[in-house]
Amino acid sequence: MANERTQPITHTTTAPVSAAERIHALDATRGFAVLGILLMNIWSFAGPQAIFDYPPAAADWAGAPLQTWALMHTLFEGSQRGLFSMLFGAGMLLMVGRLQAGSPGAPVGRIYYRRILLLMAFGLFDAFVLLWAADILLIYGLCGLLLYPLRRLTARNLLLCALVVFALHATLRVFDWRDSISLQAEYHAVEADPNAAAELDEAQASRIAEWERKERRAHPDLTDPQIQESIRINSRGALGEFLVARWTTSLVVQVVVGLKSWFLDALGTMLLGMALFRAGFVTLQVPRRTLWWLTGLGYGIGLPLAAWDTSTLIAADFDPILKARNLLFYDVRRIAMALGHLGLILLVCRSFPGSQAVTRIAAVGRMALSNYLGQSILCGLIFSTIGLGLYGRFTGYNLYLFVALVWTLQIIFSNWWLARFRFGPFEWIWRSVTYGRRQPMRRNT
Repeated sequence: MANERTQPITHTTTAPVSAAERIHALDATRGFAVLGILLMNIWSFAGPQAIFDYPPAAADWAGAPLQTWALMHTLFEGSQRGLFSMLFGAGMLLMVGRLQAGSPGAPVGRIYYRRILLLMAFGLFDAFVLLWAADILLIYGLCGLLLYPLRRLTARNLLLCALVVFALHATLRVFDWRDSISLQAEYHAVEADPNAAAELDEAQASRIAEWERKERRAHPDLTDPQIQESIRINSRGALGEFLVARWTTSLVVQVVVGLKSWFLDALGTMLLGMALFRAGFVTLQVPRRTLWWLTGLGYGIGLPLAAWDTSTLIAADFDPILKARNLLFYDVRRIAMALGHLGLILLVCRSFPGSQAVTRIAAVGRMALSNYLGQSILCGLIFSTIGLGLYGRFTGYNLYLFVALVWTLQIIFSNWWLARFRFGPFEWIWRSVTYGRRQPMRRNT
């Protein structure tokens, strides 16, 4: 999410693209990524997670939730987050390169780590003040703490590091899959023998209960009193109970889900983004045909895997064992799709560098932090009890009317703001605190 309008770390130039065009392309790609994140996050902003995890539960709701989920899951699940993480890794090298080139004696490491700690503070602000439990900035900050020592690695070595992280993540998922198979077998053994339940020790009973919880999570019922109470609190609850519920959810998601699922997910793709930046992909320093290859290979691998994942989940009624098995291939398909998206966006930037559409999206990318946090603010005002209270009222394709509204507001606001100011509002705070002095904000007129 770095946003430095400067010359990147030196590469071997293989395409006649100016430095300004390279940074413009990076901004535009970041803009597409931050807008694209809302395509998936809108489900959690607008209603209970149960609908996204098991869309057939909302089959009688308007908006064709299952069909809409299938399309979004195939095209964008994990890939927008992956693209955003890649750009974070690329932005890290860009920022460090700028500091090294512009201020040879500057304490680059100290500035970098101060910036990362501030990013983590923004993540806590998003999770516990703006009340977006699924904020990713805290995890990005934790990953960022590990990136700085790797800044001098070659593209090849950065890619190897990324592959190691992905392999570790896949290994952990193998253990989860095998454990789920074991839990199911133990449950069916007890189910088949009525006398076995009475002979279970405490550990065995705990395992049976764990499988029952997995089944309930895999096939939630929206009439469940707990889900209905969650909808009530989030849509029209009193402020106190709403805050307690959101703080509790944020704590659980950030600690349990964040560290277990998101940390390695983000770290691997950040390292991949650093490798792509070092190799010149992200800054358009590769031939156009290379971008075509990146797009073709990304979609050629990612789309079939994503379609297979979606279709098998639906056919098996979101069976938890099958879901755990499909997760073994999750990183391959989401990264392939992210690379396809990246290649396509870069081709657009390469083909239409001065177009109004690309320029307007680039403004969103220059204010990526403000726009990411802005999505929490706008969606909170639309869906939560402190705003319009529309939580739990819409799903499926109806959600994308709100996505279009937020996108329109953010594109208009970003371009209006940057015509008058040098940085986005949160970027200005980030820079001012990082450098220990108030940064000039207004543009010279």
